[in-house]
Amino acid sequence: MSTPNDPQQPMTYAASGVDTDAAAAGLGGLLSWVRRTADFREGVGEPQVPIGFFANVIRISDGVSVAISTDGVGSKSAVAQLAGRYEAIGWDCVAVNVNDVICAGAEPLALVDYISLQFPHTDLLAQLGKGMHDGAARARVAIVGGELSQHPDTLIGPREGYAFDISGTCIGVLQGRDAITGAAIEPGDVVLGLPSNGIHANGMTLARRALLLGGSDRYLEICGRTVLDELLRPTHIYVPEALALLRSNVQVKGLAHISGDGLLNLTRLEARVGYEIDSLLDVPPVFDAIQVEGRVDDAEMFRVFNMGVGFCAVVAESSADAAMRVVAAAGGDAKPIGRVTAGPVGQVTVSERGLVGRDARFERA
Repeated sequence: MSTPNDPQQPMTYAASGVDTDAAAAGLGGLLSWVRRTADFREGVGEPQVPIGFFANVIRISDGVSVAISTDGVGSKSAVAQLAGRYEAIGWDCVAVNVNDVICAGAEPLALVDYISLQFPHTDLLAQLGKGMHDGAARARVAIVGGELSQHPDTLIGPREGYAFDISGTCIGVLQGRDAITGAAIEPGDVVLGLPSNGIHANGMTLARRALLLGGSDRYLEICGRTVLDELLRPTHIYVPEALALLRSNVQVKGLAHISGDGLLNLTRLEARVGYEIDSLLDVPPVFDAIQVEGRVDDAEMFRVFNMGVGFCAVVAESSADAAMRVVAAAGGDAKPIGRVTAGPVGQVTVSERGLVGRDARFERA
């Protein structure tokens, strides 16, 4: 493999333009006010889950709650502009939201979108619509509305006139069950990993800097396709597999969408435990390409990317085999990748790579 970035210093997410530490610090000022609004509702509309979970859950009536989440596709839209292809972005707008809502144990029902763009090109919007339709078909959600906003003077992108951003908000329903937050997780439980099909929609700024020198596409032999084709793989939608688990006799103790922050997303589950990951799934070759060409160390790779694990389910050890059969029957694949430990609380250890993660970062053990 050629390594055009070798003369440069090792790349990091912050150096590529996305400083998650600064974002976390800045977010504190926002949340100090937003959290106070939880007290504005009692009974109907009362929040059931703390801010910071994959989706929040609000009470509607006895036995009925609604889950809600909002998310966007980030700088993957810039990759689409370079390629002149947008369907994968529409799909991802659905995927990133339904994958979060299902983590609360809710069945996704409907989604609304928000698109801001420089100019309402017919080809751009038609392809986004086709992608959203196809993603909604897999997740079985209705797209019931949205908003289109033109910003000719404030949006910029690699393709003049085609700069855009897209996000969505999804709602789901829980009937006859409480939200699954991870509160039932205990040491000895098994972490099942469901594979990703590539980078999905996180870490794209670092990936673009490592693989798209000057915005020029090229063939990546290790991936068997071009850089743009690889980065535009649609995010896998895990709703069919997760719903099958939720409708089975398996007690699902926790569900985690492995997106930004990688396997550290396990610590968003409401359990005072640690996690030992000792049997990683196959790592898609795009991550090898990013790591080699960007000279990115293991700790940064696992902090930024999913590294082959797109979704996790936590179940009792006695239920692991049954859970894997349920996922397989739904057309998916799940394998044990680790287990829950008594602690240290909030720590994720990736023993294969000698990494210890906590507080939104991985370090060498």
